[in-house]
Amino acid sequence: MARPYAGWAAIALFAIALFVGLVAASVTVPLFLLLAAGALAAFRYWDELKHFDLWAAEEMIRTRRDALSVRHWHAPHRAAEYFGSPDLVRARKEAAEEMNSLMMELIRRPDTASVSFPTSLGATRPEIARNHAQYDSAQARYNKASALLSREILEQLTRGDLLAKGLMMKDEVALSERIIPVSRWRVLNLDITKASAAGAGWNYVGIVVGKKANLNKAAAPAAGNPRPPEKLSS
Repeated sequence: MARPYAGWAAIALFAIALFVGLVAASVTVPLFLLLAAGALAAFRYWDELKHFDLWAAEEMIRTRRDALSVRHWHAPHRAAEYFGSPDLVRARKEAAEEMNSLMMELIRRPDTASVSFPTSLGATRPEIARNHAQYDSAQARYNKASALLSREILEQLTRGDLLAKGLMMKDEVALSERIIPVSRWRVLNLDITKASAAGAGWNYVGIVVGKKANLNKAAAPAAGNPRPPEKLSS
């Protein structure tokens, strides 16, 4: 019961110590009062002090300092194009283009105007069924490339080569944006298409990724790696 009042008592003792120090020009009495105020403050916040993680605070400070050097923040699917394997980026782009091409072909066909896309293969003509099979194959390649790119970006985040920030979810509410500690990526799974990460009770949405300026001064995409269609990356 006394703990809630300990904080106010600490503030009062601090004010008295300050007043005595200014008026009486004394050192001993203000010092004693300050020690008493510190003891009361420790008593008031003892539970918080017991759970305070000094190493986590040190890592957060270091990560925030490194984040100041990031010149450009990118959505994860865009960061995958900049910092991922060119072969995977190319495979993902080609699969997305094939999916778009097949979709547009089915939409333009007069004989498929009454057929919704995608639909059951058993209810379509053989040629349309082949298009559906090709679309499914392209989508599987697209999803596989996205998963591998997610793994690559996650490895770079775990090493600290890349940094990320996002909105932490708590009780279905998105809190303010914050830098994600590097060590936390050991237990997080990244989804570059949804710009989210989750694991070990942590959940982040709206993630953006950047690279420290001293490691990558020019944040420009590699040649031949244009951005994939937005509607396929959502």
